[in-house]
Amino acid sequence: MLLFGSGFALAKGFELSGLSDWLASHLKVLKGAEPVLLILCIVVVVSVISEFASNVASIQLVIPILIAFQKELDLHPLILMVPATLAASLGFMLPVATAPNTIVFGSRKLDVKDMASAGFLIDLAGILVITLVMLFFL
Repeated sequence: MLLFGSGFALAKGFELSGLSDWLASHLKVLKGAEPVLLILCIVVVVSVISEFASNVASIQLVIPILIAFQKELDLHPLILMVPATLAASLGFMLPVATAPNTIVFGSRKLDVKDMASAGFLIDLAGILVITLVMLFFL
């Protein structure tokens, strides 16, 4: 509950401080890019963030930035929000990414190198699947 609430507080702080708008304005260089490239970039960035933070914290951090970004690009919000939300669940490489990863790592039968090598392939597959699925909804 504390993690959930702190994520909302962080997101609200991004919004109220103008940090979301500032970051989005610096992402304007991507304005002419193909939507599939935007989606791929967002999915990769969010999946990397989710390796170091919980799924909820990752998406709560990114959504305010994406809201401001989609307004800058004049895109439908779901084009950016859906792939980002799905990508937040791609934390398969590191023990800190999810509770199940921590439990498996705690068994001491795997080390971080084993988890990272297997998790990288799963993350890569997830990134490709999310991007390809979103292609059909553009």
